[in-house]
Amino acid sequence: MAIEWDQVLIENILLAAIIVGSIYLERWLVEQSRRRKEREAMKKTINIVINDLENKLRLLESNQYKNYIPFFTDMWDAIILTGRHSLLSFETFEDLQHTYSWMKYYNTEINIGKSDEDVLKDLLTNVKKSINQSLKNLAETKNL
Repeated sequence: MAIEWDQVLIENILLAAIIVGSIYLERWLVEQSRRRKEREAMKKTINIVINDLENKLRLLESNQYKNYIPFFTDMWDAIILTGRHSLLSFETFEDLQHTYSWMKYYNTEINIGKSDEDVLKDLLTNVKKSINQSLKNLAETKNL
């Protein structure tokens, strides 16, 4: 009963290839699943921000700058606190941060109460421009 070393070697090599291949395939499938979940979370985050900015834009257009009320930036704060901002590209994040900073600056001016009406109108104009620019950029990002 002689051991056929050729056959044993070939069987072990095939077994090793099957094991390595299955590990690679499993890791690849897990990575694909993670990427898919990240893309879905990014799309949901972008939709949340778009809805929030569109609501603020509607509020701006309906008020026509007659009633100076603060903007609620809680949606953006929630996105930052949950870490979902890391799913966005740096340029998109920077643009949105700029837009929400304008809103917070406007809120600060309202809270101070010493600003005159012209300053608040100018701030609202800047907020509106910034919102429109962010919506345009988000629409482009969403289409990618």
